[in-house]
Amino acid sequence: MARRVAAHLARRLPVQLRTFCSSHYKSNVVEKLASAMMVEREKLLENMHATSVPSQRIKDLEAVHKAWTAWNERKRSLQETQKLFETEKDKDLLEMAESELASLREEAEARYEALKGQILTNTRSIKSKGAIMELKQGVGGQESCLFLGEMLRMYMKFCETRAQRALEENDPGMLGAGWSTELLAATPADVSTTSGSGDAFKEAILQIHGPNAFEALRFEAGVHRVQRIPATQNLGKLQTSTMAIVVLPMQEENDAKDIIDPKDVRIETMRARGSGGQHVNRTESAVRLTHEPSGITVSMQDSRSQHQNRTKAWEVLRARLLDQHLQKEASENRAMRRSQVASADRSERVRTYNFPQDRVTDHRIGVSLSDIHGFMDGDDSSGTGLAYLIEELMAKEDDLHLHALLQAQETT
Repeated sequence: MARRVAAHLARRLPVQLRTFCSSHYKSNVVEKLASAMMVEREKLLENMHATSVPSQRIKDLEAVHKAWTAWNERKRSLQETQKLFETEKDKDLLEMAESELASLREEAEARYEALKGQILTNTRSIKSKGAIMELKQGVGGQESCLFLGEMLRMYMKFCETRAQRALEENDPGMLGAGWSTELLAATPADVSTTSGSGDAFKEAILQIHGPNAFEALRFEAGVHRVQRIPATQNLGKLQTSTMAIVVLPMQEENDAKDIIDPKDVRIETMRARGSGGQHVNRTESAVRLTHEPSGITVSMQDSRSQHQNRTKAWEVLRARLLDQHLQKEASENRAMRRSQVASADRSERVRTYNFPQDRVTDHRIGVSLSDIHGFMDGDDSSGTGLAYLIEELMAKEDDLHLHALLQAQETT
């Protein structure tokens, strides 16, 4: 009877949590990588007096070692309790063991995720203070401009909603916690709709400040496709339009010394121009920066202040140069997957927004969500909005990154 109770209770354990006690877990990618890092740490500590060892590398490995030790302690406790659970015959003790197992499993899973996070952090070179999103008109004429305006509004609303929710729930680790947005530039489009409403833009540049903004929003890079009956025509015919997004990492000026040398940048000032080409400002408030080695040019004229336009232009130029640097790094070592450009072409179609079917489909993970209007309003209160897609994409990339790291480790 007691054995049947034990077997029954064991079947109630979630499969993904039972793996913590399984012998198959020895082959886990995270554990193999952590073991290799511990070997590296021991060698560095043994030779630190005889040779010059990079202090930062030791610090990085110490953080992994701390997480590795904490996880192993909890895993051993879990395995010991699991053995007791499987051999105990007393029903009361079995119920006590089940309660303890639930607590140990939760702690083990948390420490496992912390270990995985330390390994991933330890192997990624980019540390950013935020992201710059460049939204550009694609195929579809006026409808593309309208869609761009809706996407811009969606991202701004999403960041605002997530930041507010993190505050209300007092969760600094939540995706979007501490984020804020600033519209750096926007080029309006002259669009006539049947409803007479709707902001339309040919292009826009949105800056998102906050922790992990680039790490999360870089998955938005690519071509976004909308399918619906455009508000710009009366024919009632379904149309497919597109807009493209590029996501760049933001860095502090002092952090980008190896990326940009001010002596390489030509600075020009001029009077701002309107959409028809006429001057709209008597002062030379517009700024154009040209990075001569790369030929990258950034123009900014949205503010009446030359100082503000200059500051914004430098932000965008730094981000573009850093992105170029990461592209080069990724092409030299694609297995490390250190940036969005290592795994996908920017021209790739990443998501489709089908209004007639009330569906948003992310093609990279094969996931479709309903309530497209809620999605476009930046709402994810149901747990199936943009945050859900980003977290799924991050999890998929983490798995690919870990396997690539292990493959690189085994070939060295």
